[in-house]
Amino acid sequence: MIRRPAVVVFVALCLPHPVAAQAPSLAEAVKSTVSDRALDRHAREITSSPRPSGSPGENAATDYVAATLRAAGVPVEIHEFMAYTSNPVSAAVTVPGTDFAPDAITMSFSGATSGAEAELLDLGTLRDLPELEVGTGERLAVRAAERWAHVRGRVVMVTGQPRNVPTAALEELGAVAAIFVNPEERLNELIVTSTWGTPSLLNAQRLPRLPAAQIRRSDGEALREMLADGPVRVRVRTVVDQGWKPLRMAVARVMPVDATEDTPYVLFGGHIDGWHYGGTDEGASNAAMLELALAFHAHRDLLRRGIVVAWWPGHSNARYGGSTWFADRYFQELRRRGLAYVNIDGIGQMGAKRFSVSTSPALRRLATDVVTAATARAPGQGRPGRNSDQSFNGIGLPLMQINHSRLAEDGGYWWWHTPEDTYDKIDLGVLRTDTDLYADALAAILSDPVVPLDLSAEVDALHEALDRREADAGGELDLTAARAVTDELGRMAARLDEARRRGDVPTELDRRVYDVLRPIHRVMFVPGSDHHPDPGLYGAPLPGLEAAAVLAEESPGANRYGFAQAYLIREVNRLVEALHESREAAASLLRAMDVRW
Repeated sequence: MIRRPAVVVFVALCLPHPVAAQAPSLAEAVKSTVSDRALDRHAREITSSPRPSGSPGENAATDYVAATLRAAGVPVEIHEFMAYTSNPVSAAVTVPGTDFAPDAITMSFSGATSGAEAELLDLGTLRDLPELEVGTGERLAVRAAERWAHVRGRVVMVTGQPRNVPTAALEELGAVAAIFVNPEERLNELIVTSTWGTPSLLNAQRLPRLPAAQIRRSDGEALREMLADGPVRVRVRTVVDQGWKPLRMAVARVMPVDATEDTPYVLFGGHIDGWHYGGTDEGASNAAMLELALAFHAHRDLLRRGIVVAWWPGHSNARYGGSTWFADRYFQELRRRGLAYVNIDGIGQMGAKRFSVSTSPALRRLATDVVTAATARAPGQGRPGRNSDQSFNGIGLPLMQINHSRLAEDGGYWWWHTPEDTYDKIDLGVLRTDTDLYADALAAILSDPVVPLDLSAEVDALHEALDRREADAGGELDLTAARAVTDELGRMAARLDEARRRGDVPTELDRRVYDVLRPIHRVMFVPGSDHHPDPGLYGAPLPGLEAAAVLAEESPGANRYGFAQAYLIREVNRLVEALHESREAAASLLRAMDVRW
């Protein structure tokens, strides 16, 4: 539970005798140290140049962060490494024999072509496209591909923002090129690969080869008017600068004054690269990270645990290449010492009104309490998607992000990933509110006597996920063994939560709660291997059982049914093994605490 200063004051006033004034909490001390003027200065400096991955602008922003930290005595490292990046250069969409030549852009990781020409095929909107079969970690196959034979050899037009799933589907169906029509009268920079981080021999074959261009809504309407009069041939040209580039990453380490090499820490990260000037995506967040790193360092005497702050390069143009590199290189350290991954993205938006939190179940109560206490409004709640530098699921770090966004009726986040995302889109008052929320949430993890994890919520979410996957399979998937272990884990988690809330857990034992949590988190978020990043495609819990739906769609004896069944048997074995690992860790911890269950 979070200890609120207001509650302390109320209790003190009700006591019959005066009490000594309490020292300020870590959250209060940090927030009093964060400077509005400094937030503004940092944001102006970071957003002064375009910052695509590996660019002079990104490097200058990284140097500014590092120099500011060093001037205050904050330990900071600059990591340099090679990453596979993709910078979109230009695109052209033309109709030979006409003057139709609208503004167009290509996407990061699009296929490049000096000119792909073919008859245009209008496939309507993204919701009309075929679905991909996913859930096996690496397999991406179009469902019912035989119904889409007419796509082969065509330039395909579809309304919707370019994404990895439709790009992969159209490529497998044999399209020559894709033209995405933005639903709005703008062009949003985007990424169309399903790979995560620098590709490896395991998944490099999934890098797109299909050329993809994007045009505005009105230009898509013009093309559809031409099609109304008969067949139209279209020519698509895309230029993409793709290959290996050196990236640089600033990482600050703020530890308690009595820290050892085993002191646990929170990983707090956000990307420093940006499309164009990246005002709110994400210069404002970078400024908040910098001020919070400085403030926590100034009050490190109040820390029980450390905080590692990382400004990720390669978020867009290397598809989370920076955070993936860090996860790969520090995998064992993060398994041993990591407490949570707290991501920050898109804060400080002018006109922001809606609060929400994206968390794994174990941190949902903390994030919700922090936002509710500060704003008197309960935030919307969601599960972290396969995005936003969430590169730490295989390690088993619980996740948290606090969001503050604009309403659709106010125009939404219309400048996102456009040249219009400049410094003037930052509202400094909103930025201060958002920075303070992160200060509250981080301070609770860093200074509460026990880390504010809710194990029971994690197990409850696991129960719900098992229900969902059984329903997906239409009764064709046996999860009895997983349910039996989960039932026992639920009872154990309740006793552990109760003991931790009472403060009955010594610090050296409390760290072992992560031995219980990590195996559950990994199966709830990762299909397949913990060590190889899975595609950026999944959203539902227990993604390794995504293929359960195939059992309901096919008849026993069909090839697809048999292949899915073989895969799912292996995934269920992985699930049950992880749950037994969690159960044994819970039993060991309860015995060490002398708690019966």
